[in-house]
Amino acid sequence: MPQENTGGGTAVAVNDRRTRSRFPLRLAVTYRRTGSQSISNWISSESVNISSTGLLFTTTEAVWPGQGIEAFVAWPVSLDSRVPLKLVIKGSIVRSSGGQSAVCFERYEFKTSQMPANANLKTED
Repeated sequence: MPQENTGGGTAVAVNDRRTRSRFPLRLAVTYRRTGSQSISNWISSESVNISSTGLLFTTTEAVWPGQGIEAFVAWPVSLDSRVPLKLVIKGSIVRSSGGQSAVCFERYEFKTSQMPANANLKTED
């Protein structure tokens, strides 16, 4: 990737359009296509990384750019150090390839969860 010197001695990637930092967190993700009301349509997955505007996650079933999804992410921090949380996301797939898909958040909120907050929690080395 081409590099540009900004004059301060730090090289910046010119072609990287990302404006938000990505955090390499491997968290349990459950998702389904928007509009699907069947309980059996939920698919278990895992996050690859997350930013303030999007999520990259593994996919075992085909999802297409433009397709709406809703997802639950097992959050690694509990409310008051005891109440498990989940991040609830609604958004659209922006890209999908190689068993991974990226969703851009349209809405998100934190909710209390029945599952333990540290279930399937792994951190990237």
